[in-house]
Amino acid sequence: MLLWLLRILLYIQFLLGFDRFLTNFSGLAGVGIQLNERVWETHISLGLLIAILAIFALRPVRRVPNSGVRQVARFLPLLPLFLGIGFLAGAIGGTGLVIVHALLGITCLGLVEAAAGRQHRALRRSVSL
Repeated sequence: MLLWLLRILLYIQFLLGFDRFLTNFSGLAGVGIQLNERVWETHISLGLLIAILAIFALRPVRRVPNSGVRQVARFLPLLPLFLGIGFLAGAIGGTGLVIVHALLGITCLGLVEAAAGRQHRALRRSVSL
C-alpha cells in the first residue's frame, strides 16, 4: 500500500514540476501567465513527503531481495530534495541545476517503479511456492 502511494505521489510530483518548468522556463511567465503558488508549495511539500515515504516504503522486507536497485531507489529521492531546498533557500540556482533536479526526479520515479516491480514479482513467487 505504501509503495503504491509512493508511486502515485512521484507521478503527481513529476507533473507539478513539469508544470512549473514549462511555465517558468518557457517564457510563458513573461507573457502574463502567472505561476500558481499553491502548485509550487505542493511540489515542495510532496518532495519532503516522498523522500520520507521512500525510506520507509523501500525498507528491507522479508521475501523481497534487498537489491542495489531497491537501496538506490530508497535513498535517491534525497538528492532532488536537497537540490530543491537549495533552490528554495537561494543557495543555488540556474537552469542547468534545475535540469539536473528534474533528471534526478525522473530517475527516482524509474527506480521506484523498478523496485516495485521486483517486489511484486518476489512476493508473487513466494506465494506460489
